[in-house]
Amino acid sequence: MSKIMHCKGCGAKLQTDDPKQIGYVKSIDNDFCQSCFRLKNYGESHDHFHPEDLPVLEKDALIVMVSSVLNLDMLFEYPVYRYQNEATFVYLINQIDLLPRQTNTDLLLENITKKAKHMNIPYLDIIMMSAKNLQDIKNLNDYLSTFKNHHIYLIGVQNSGKTTIFKALTHNQDALAFKKAGLTQEPLYQKLDHQVIWDMPGLFQKGYIHEFLPYETYKKMIPDREIKPRIYQLKKDQALMIEGLISITVPKALSVVLYLDDQLKIHKTNAMRVKDLLNEGDKHFDIYYETYEQKMLKIPEGKHQMTFADFGFLHVEGPVTVEIMLPKGLHLSLTEALFK
Repeated sequence: MSKIMHCKGCGAKLQTDDPKQIGYVKSIDNDFCQSCFRLKNYGESHDHFHPEDLPVLEKDALIVMVSSVLNLDMLFEYPVYRYQNEATFVYLINQIDLLPRQTNTDLLLENITKKAKHMNIPYLDIIMMSAKNLQDIKNLNDYLSTFKNHHIYLIGVQNSGKTTIFKALTHNQDALAFKKAGLTQEPLYQKLDHQVIWDMPGLFQKGYIHEFLPYETYKKMIPDREIKPRIYQLKKDQALMIEGLISITVPKALSVVLYLDDQLKIHKTNAMRVKDLLNEGDKHFDIYYETYEQKMLKIPEGKHQMTFADFGFLHVEGPVTVEIMLPKGLHLSLTEALFK
């Protein structure tokens, strides 16, 4: 009986039968599947695979729910505690280094804690950190070592930084950590002192940017360094356009703050020109889509956050109703702003 081999980059079972399926290799002796090899060596990716469900989790496990600051709108939207209600849960807010340095992180943590209480989320602790910060990784390692739980699972939506944390904690050199959705195919695991830490496949979130644009484009849109807020003063019936992807039209003079990668081009235009510009996206923009939909978004009184898929968000003060044009099916949410 032959031994089952797994790709060291994504965890997929290696197979030589079908080039169109995950884990394909020309030789079973290869360490990396063909997809991971091309991603690792050439920065190329053409396929997205999404594991359908979580594997069985141990009852006495410590489950670390990892979220990027870019995905805070979805922080408590995956009720994994219903899937395994006998586990201990810790929430970890990763990529805190992406937020502007002046961000009041104490207020952010306070608001997240209030939200968890309001939603009756079971948890032991909420941690905010950056997987790129060596001191944060040391602190996390020390924290995890205090638990008696034998199994520690890192769970979260795709591109939340689970594998980066896994590699930093275990000093694993082979697992791949790129801004590619659906990279980890099957659980990666490694012993860490008296514990086993598991890097789980990312939870699938419909409407994220990888469904609309090729990897070579969207990887540049997802921020990997501090986001500098951009403030825009809009006049009545003006629209703010994010490349050729999203337009926000306001019915009155309004100030908005955008939190996006600084490579993305933003410009203002007359609301009457939006549809023509989008219909001829290839003539006007570096990044554009083919099919758009219109949404009217009613923003209640107070400061709110409009989140665009997994690549950025906008802060706006209500009450106001704005018109949004965006790729059909792109994830868009409206929540109370968690920080100022």
